[in-house]
Parts: sequence; structure tokens; C-alpha cells
Amino acid sequence: MRLIALTGSLCSGKSTVLRFFKQKGIAVIDCDAIVSELYKRKAVQKKLLQVFGTFKKNKISAIVFPSPKKRKKLEGILHPLVWKEIETSIKKFKKKKENFVIVDVPLLFEAKWQNRFDAVIVVKTSKRQCMQRAIKKGMNKKEFLLRYAAQIPIGKKIKRAHCLIDNSGSLRATRKQVKQLIKGIMPN
Repeated sequence: MRLIALTGSLCSGKSTVLRFFKQKGIAVIDCDAIVSELYKRKAVQKKLLQVFGTFKKNKISAIVFPSPKKRKKLEGILHPLVWKEIETSIKKFKKKKENFVIVDVPLLFEAKWQNRFDAVIVVKTSKRQCMQRAIKKGMNKKEFLLRYAAQIPIGKKIKRAHCLIDNSGSLRATRKQVKQLIKGIMPN
């Protein structure tokens, strides 16, 4: 089974691309969904409360994004738990004899997990488009800029990628790129 990471910048369209893979019958793992579930666990809430004085995701975001040191603390709590959940899902997919699993890992390079995967797909779009999408989702410009700056620049991610999906055009164009990529990786 090949394990393929999907990454990109904040609001670049990784979730959309992941959904297109899933619609084509490819096994997927969504790290954002894993993190959302982790925030609901009592043990995680207790640890977050001890470290940050709250376990509310939006309040923790406001605390950690202005501070690289506090962000590292949060990542130290969540990243091992996220990887454990990824491994659990991988085992399930192996039992099902899946050929490929696409894992949406927003902080792939930041977590230094890229070597755990057979290939890396980067989803790219302009910073302006990312910001427009983030604002549509309810984030303010300052919050977006703090989060965007906390990630490795997209240009560096692209240089480390095996494949690139340009999500700056239409959904149809993005879907077409996903279909072409699947043709290139799926056995005949």
C-alpha cells in the first residue's frame, strides 16, 4: 500500500482535493477531522486546560498563533495523537487491501513527517485566494496572516513535492487534475 501525503497552504483547497479523491474511490484520511475529534476527548481537554487555561479550539488558536513557543507546545500535545490516529486508520486500510491512501496533512513539513510517506502532493493557490477563502470561512485578515506566516512558504513545499495540483482555477479544472493524477498512480 502506498501512503501519499496531501498538503498545501492554509485555505489552498486541500479539503476540496481530498473530497475529489474520495469521490473517485480512493481511501483518504483527514487530519483536520482527526484534530477536531481530539479536541472533544476529555483527556485532551484536560491537558489543554492545564497548559493554555482553556480547551476551546478558537481560544487556543488566538493564544498560540502569535507565539511560536506556545504553538510548539500545542503541536507537542496534538501531533503525536494525530499520528497515532493516522496509524490506526492505515492499519484498517491495509486490512481492506487498499492500494493507496491519501492523507491530508496541513502541517506535513512543519511536523517533519514527509519521510513517512511514499509521495507528497502539494495543493497550491495564490496567497490572495487563500486569504479570500479564509475570510469567507469567518477568519479575519490579521488571524489569517498570523496563521499563514506560521507555515512553511508554499514555494518551499512545492520544491519538496512529487506532484502539484493548482487550485487557483475552477473546481472543474482542479477535479480534472485529480483525475489525471489518479490515472498516473492507479494500477491498470
